[in-house]
Amino acid sequence: MSFRDDGKVYLEVGVNEDVSKDENANVPYGAEETARDVVECIQHGATAVQFHARYDDGRQAWADDEISRTILATAARDVDPLAYPGYAGNLDHIWALAEHPPAGTALLLAPFDPAQHVKRVLWQEDENQFKTIDSDDSNGSHPSYPPELDRFTKLGLVPSISVFNDVDLRWVILAARIGILRQPLNIKLFFSDRWVSYSDPDPDVLDYLVSRIPKWVDHEIVVVPYAMSSAERRQELWEHALNRGLGIRVGIGDCPSISRTTTNAQLVDRAVNLVTKRELTPATQADVRDRFAAAEVDESELVRVVVNRNRCMGWGVCYSHAPEIYQPDAEGYCVVVKPHVDPSLLEKAIEGAASCPERAIRVEL
Repeated sequence: MSFRDDGKVYLEVGVNEDVSKDENANVPYGAEETARDVVECIQHGATAVQFHARYDDGRQAWADDEISRTILATAARDVDPLAYPGYAGNLDHIWALAEHPPAGTALLLAPFDPAQHVKRVLWQEDENQFKTIDSDDSNGSHPSYPPELDRFTKLGLVPSISVFNDVDLRWVILAARIGILRQPLNIKLFFSDRWVSYSDPDPDVLDYLVSRIPKWVDHEIVVVPYAMSSAERRQELWEHALNRGLGIRVGIGDCPSISRTTTNAQLVDRAVNLVTKRELTPATQADVRDRFAAAEVDESELVRVVVNRNRCMGWGVCYSHAPEIYQPDAEGYCVVVKPHVDPSLLEKAIEGAASCPERAIRVEL
């Protein structure tokens, strides 16, 4: 069940990014100031907080996992700090935080920008997989998808996926289709009237992007107006997103030019007011942990689909027949992605197995 089905929305805060105190004196630098903002934002109703680890003089501290660890441990004294740092290409500090968690808490969310990892990629429909193209790689040794995705799964991290345009979104949907992005997806849709590589901040564009996500993709969406010069267009995006039951992100780190004197907590108050006016409530940290927790399989309720890979030709018949149940894996074979199915979906699973031209699939209760 999505948050909107339960009358809730995801409210995130981008507290600092690369904004300077010259742009807004309230932007947090260093571990102490950033931890304070994390606590205040969550106490005022935020669901989650994204921050840039920065030194006391404002410089970015991308690779310094100790600063992020201190921020989270300090905030954990007062709240459940559902917060995560940003990154620039390298995720080593994220792995370090997951493997050596801060005192009093553990990392759940982790940043992932397809634009930082996916460059020249072909989609091979017949094989249901990506192919990476690199002019310096004539023997095709590059992996077909970012290996960081496997590390997320191994460490129990949920990637917070930044989607800057419809190209990013297309890759995300295909990645979900073949199972290299685990559902439910946590998708952040970025919009900007200044960054030309970001989606145009227009409600119609938002509607278009949402319409491109297939119904079988379990997901949450957070709408992020970023580097905006128009306060009116930012407000319009927030309100349109909430009217659709989508999450939103606020924060002085995202749009400093139109938040010159505001604090992050004040922006959270403003967002909570917009949310409650629509008879919704911000999702809590516990809600997020429950929503994105890895499903525990009850063997007594398991519908097991057995694929004979010596016979399966990877034609995707079962996927097209019942995408709610089947997805092609990285090798093109149809696999079950939702073991808990209701009677109607079970019937579709049985029909799908019967439709396999090679009789390579059988369904077991």
